[in-house]
Amino acid sequence: MKYEFDLLVIGSGSAGFSAAQAAKGSGRKIGIVESDRLGGECPNWACVPTKTLLKSARLYREILRAEEFGVTVNDVRLDFGAVMRRRSDLVGSLGGERIEKIADTMGFHLLRGAATFLDEHTVQVGERQHTAQAFVIATGAGTFVPPIPGLDAVSWMRFRDAVMLNEAPESLLIIGGGPVGCEFATFFSAVGTRVTMLHGLDRLLSREEPEASEVIEDALKTMGVEVITGAEVIRVDRNGERVKAKVRVGKEIKTFEAMSLLLATGKQANTAGLCCQAAGVKLSPRGEVMVNLELKTTAKNIWAAGDVNGGLQFTHTSHYEGAIAGHNVFASKETRRVDERVVPRVTFTNPECASVGMTEAEVREKYDGVLVGFFEFSGLGRAYIEGAQTGFVKVVGDPKTGRLLGGHCVGERAGEVVHELAIALQLKARVTDLAETIHAYPTYSEAVTAAASVAEVK
Repeated sequence: MKYEFDLLVIGSGSAGFSAAQAAKGSGRKIGIVESDRLGGECPNWACVPTKTLLKSARLYREILRAEEFGVTVNDVRLDFGAVMRRRSDLVGSLGGERIEKIADTMGFHLLRGAATFLDEHTVQVGERQHTAQAFVIATGAGTFVPPIPGLDAVSWMRFRDAVMLNEAPESLLIIGGGPVGCEFATFFSAVGTRVTMLHGLDRLLSREEPEASEVIEDALKTMGVEVITGAEVIRVDRNGERVKAKVRVGKEIKTFEAMSLLLATGKQANTAGLCCQAAGVKLSPRGEVMVNLELKTTAKNIWAAGDVNGGLQFTHTSHYEGAIAGHNVFASKETRRVDERVVPRVTFTNPECASVGMTEAEVREKYDGVLVGFFEFSGLGRAYIEGAQTGFVKVVGDPKTGRLLGGHCVGERAGEVVHELAIALQLKARVTDLAETIHAYPTYSEAVTAAASVAEVK
């Protein structure tokens, strides 16, 4: 049978565009379906705009400390409108038209609209039907909306709404204490918003080391953020122009109010409306596309990459998965498999929090013990020079072989330092290899050597 396309990629984000690039070959006709802004979440509503806002917040806070460094600055103020205009300019330059030009240069065909499977080789996009030999589903994920009573009767924001505000709210309730919640608390507290975080678990950033959670929580409190952990939101209501949340904290029932409400409650795969069952594509109970290590779905001609398959939900892993899926579509023999054991992650709070590999608890459980080294930034010359002594580097390894199994960093430039640990993990280095590596003075990376040098089995 002759198909209109050799490959149709559903979604133009990091995973989708990467898949199209990897699958591009001589004479192949490749289409990309997009119902929203080209580029997906990262350049339009997530990575680029949020980190742009956080840069403004960080710079503002640094200027307020200028006198500590012998610099006098007068009439310091943060212009929220100007910050948002800069965000808009950067989003405009990195997404939209830029991506469309790249797609055109590479010969991809853009189909605008939502895709719905009619069968394993056919999708409906708008009023037209299109056929393809193969598909890659790369529709990403949106905000998970928890079943909180009263939520449908009040106004609330997702992260994509928060980056589009014209005015900073006077007060803000954030439900969720993961990376998204912590980053928005960091930003909005800098612009003068009174922020309250309601987190259901007993500590923020629960995927990270307990020491990291403690540092980030203390930092947010220093910024004026009210952090409530172990908070079960029972119900939300409207109280005039304000949102009121009824919350169980331990044995107490407390009430918190604010002008605005932001949900930072995790992600949910964007599969609604795709009609995957018509193509023979099975979904998990959470609505994620089920795939094997080659990112192939239960349909013989359909793959899925990025957040939509429920794996590690980062832009960099989406790009990586997209390249694998796109390669495998036309690979007759040498298919590639996903290996995401060494994936760094960064939360862009102030200070930053970054990690890669296993936690101390995971190593201890698997290996019946752990090799662990810990060094605080307060022991670094660079930290004193820059007035940034908060933070640490922690390394964990196999207690018998000494092989590095995980690295964790909180502090200034943690998002850069962590990649040294990621490379060491990738190369299967030992903790002693890090201890014996000469680092330049004065740098934050010295903490890696210092932590490795004091590592011991516990």
